[in-house]
Amino acid sequence: MALKTFDFPYSTPQDEYPAGATVKFGRGYRFASAPTGPDEVILHLNFPAMFAFQAVFGAAPDPTVEPKLNIHALEDFYKFHRMYLPFYVMHPRQGQIICRFNKPLVMPKPIKTSPGEIGGRVVNGVSWRVFQMEAFDIEMLIQP
Repeated sequence: MALKTFDFPYSTPQDEYPAGATVKFGRGYRFASAPTGPDEVILHLNFPAMFAFQAVFGAAPDPTVEPKLNIHALEDFYKFHRMYLPFYVMHPRQGQIICRFNKPLVMPKPIKTSPGEIGGRVVNGVSWRVFQMEAFDIEMLIQP
């Protein structure tokens, strides 16, 4: 099966490298050894804003509207891959890499108490109720 591409570009990436194999001895001496395998690098992505789109009050959110900004499109992507299926990610410095989710997705809450309070949006001639989600982070494990 061909790998899918993580296409949610409106985030800020941060790489976390492992500390490595170090041991601290007495008198402040620290011993470090070379790794025996590839580094396990974690890619943190911060999403300052994602949105949910609803056709009418009480309707289920539609994940197909503005999918690159749609929290429910991201949720569907996560539900398909969970924490075991790999996928492609476009890394700003490394180019296309293969990752998998390192932690479960925690769905953010809406910022406003009333869905649609920030206004509507017309997409392809259809008017949508739009509400913004709180900022959130996800973690991916870069596959060697």
